[in-house]
Amino acid sequence: MAEAEKPEIIPGTDIIFTDGKNGEDSTPGEVVLIPQPTSNPDDPLNWSLTWKSIMIFNQFVFVFVSIMTPMAISPLSLIFEQEFHKTLPEVNMLFGAAAITLGYANFLIVPAANLWGRRPVVLVCSVICILANIWQGLVTSYPSFLGARVISGLGAAANESIMPMVVADLLFQHQRGSSMALYFWAYFLGLFIGPVISGAIASQISWRWFFWVCTILQGASFLFLLIAHPETKYDRPAPPKPSTNISGDSTVVNVRASNPNPVTEKPENGGTTSSTTEVVPTLTTAHHQTTGRPSRAQFSILPLRKSLRFGHSNSNASTPSPSPPPKKHDDGEKKESVVAVVLRDVVSPMQILFTYPIVAWASLSMGFAANSLLALNLTTAQVFGAPPYLFTPDQIGFVNFAFVVGAIVALVTAGPLSDRIALRRAKANGGVLEAEMRLPALVPYICANVTGMVVVAVGYQRAWPWEAVVVLGYTLVGLQVVGIPAIAIAYAVDSYKTLPGEIMIAATIVKNTFGFGMIFFFNDWAAQSGYIKPIMMMMALSIGFAILGMSVFIPWGKQFRRWTKDSKLHSL
Repeated sequence: MAEAEKPEIIPGTDIIFTDGKNGEDSTPGEVVLIPQPTSNPDDPLNWSLTWKSIMIFNQFVFVFVSIMTPMAISPLSLIFEQEFHKTLPEVNMLFGAAAITLGYANFLIVPAANLWGRRPVVLVCSVICILANIWQGLVTSYPSFLGARVISGLGAAANESIMPMVVADLLFQHQRGSSMALYFWAYFLGLFIGPVISGAIASQISWRWFFWVCTILQGASFLFLLIAHPETKYDRPAPPKPSTNISGDSTVVNVRASNPNPVTEKPENGGTTSSTTEVVPTLTTAHHQTTGRPSRAQFSILPLRKSLRFGHSNSNASTPSPSPPPKKHDDGEKKESVVAVVLRDVVSPMQILFTYPIVAWASLSMGFAANSLLALNLTTAQVFGAPPYLFTPDQIGFVNFAFVVGAIVALVTAGPLSDRIALRRAKANGGVLEAEMRLPALVPYICANVTGMVVVAVGYQRAWPWEAVVVLGYTLVGLQVVGIPAIAIAYAVDSYKTLPGEIMIAATIVKNTFGFGMIFFFNDWAAQSGYIKPIMMMMALSIGFAILGMSVFIPWGKQFRRWTKDSKLHSL
């Protein structure tokens, strides 16, 4: 008789703990590696901790530096008004031009990264950032400045998608929550520290020197990427598909650790049963050796002619990995394949945004949490540059340190907290991990959003001492702006593991399109109606969608995933 059936396995549902039964070479409670690594040492999942750390560090630096330049000009608003004789909304357009490009440029960047690899794309984008920084340091007119900002956004757009793709390439599912929190911390740290640097440099030297400093930092980041950022795109074999009984009942999978061969059980009389149980070979954390390293081919500057894939690596592995013979394609098939990849990466972000409720919710949650910060960035100079505060540009920049403190707290809590909650609930669920199990970790960050936005709105309106507004309000907003996006996006990626880049495109489009629209109305609305209404609107959108997602997806999230389980996007 077949062994006890496991729960229905669909995308977003994984058996993350072994049970130690059935003769498995494992102890109960070991974490199953998802995805399963190959036996090749140049498989990024098999790289040593040192190499993985180097990769994450390089991506951290690139994200921090490349987002800092286009998004750090809020303390310079008053200077730009005088220099170019423009109004505050027109100066904010310099921010908006970069922000909208950051979102939509990923329609080019993600297909390129999937076609040619992460390494060449991030190197090209880094060069574009350097050239755009030089242009911004030399501008003499407002139209030229707008053009430079668009190009700056084009290069910096890689930070919206490449690091989540690299994290998915390098790390297993149970490790990604912490790394996604690190990604959002790097991203928002650039947003927070950038205004501090720009305000200080503008007050002490010249606003143009801010862009020269960014050029130097971007150049250093480019060298790091060139020397120590090998290719991580790796075409691994598709996992064995779970068997389905002929009566159409739910799919069931029986997972055993360290079993080298899938087995199909048959009755003793030699006939065929009405259902089969496939034993999927699995590797756990206790049996996985992370001693691999990148091959020489993975350091190529130009795109590799042949994708790195299971059984076709360029490493000198002592034991060759089994693989099917390579398929032959004629030129027409190759061209069709390229066109298919481009169309997929352009169409799929819109498809998942409008037809996958989980992705739509994660995108909106990230967008509104991030734009809560934008609401404060747009009004910082408007509030603190006027009476009774009368801050100088460098003082306006220094208030961003409060965001940094909040972001640091989120870094050490959001990812580890959501990972820990998910793993604990999975263990209580018989070792089965559901993607929704990390969502309760949103609760403290929702509370931080409410408290922080209320303090800022009322403090702005009633001219509270800056210490109350900044130390309490800004810190809590900095806490939620990392925590909510990290958990929401990790949930979406857990649900649709093959689409990290596409999910980030969808989320970035929502975030940056709404943020771009804010520059046309937010400052004027605040000036006419006061600060409470516009800031409370952003708070309501942020917490409203976060609470809605928890209320809907914790009990019924698996049903939403079941509706999309047969989508072709899962095989991309």
